[in-house]
Amino acid sequence: MSRINADMKIWLFDLAHGNLNDSTVLSGFVKYYVLHDMNVHDVVRDIVFNTSYGDEGVVRARETLVSILNKLSLAQNIEILP
Repeated sequence: MSRINADMKIWLFDLAHGNLNDSTVLSGFVKYYVLHDMNVHDVVRDIVFNTSYGDEGVVRARETLVSILNKLSLAQNIEILP
């Protein structure tokens, strides 16, 4: 089964355009990236090389994803090693 499918493309579009709530962003990231041993850099790469969402979409997607992951780590009281 290919990792890239219609649902993933819709998720990337909505992520790049700020149309998703935190829960949907996180579940899509886990489903389409984490379970395939991929990370935030791979999300950015997919948007840059497989879409026409532009710099603004890339920045919005990355900032949204990182912000949600940071909120989650703070909520779980996870300490990041230096």
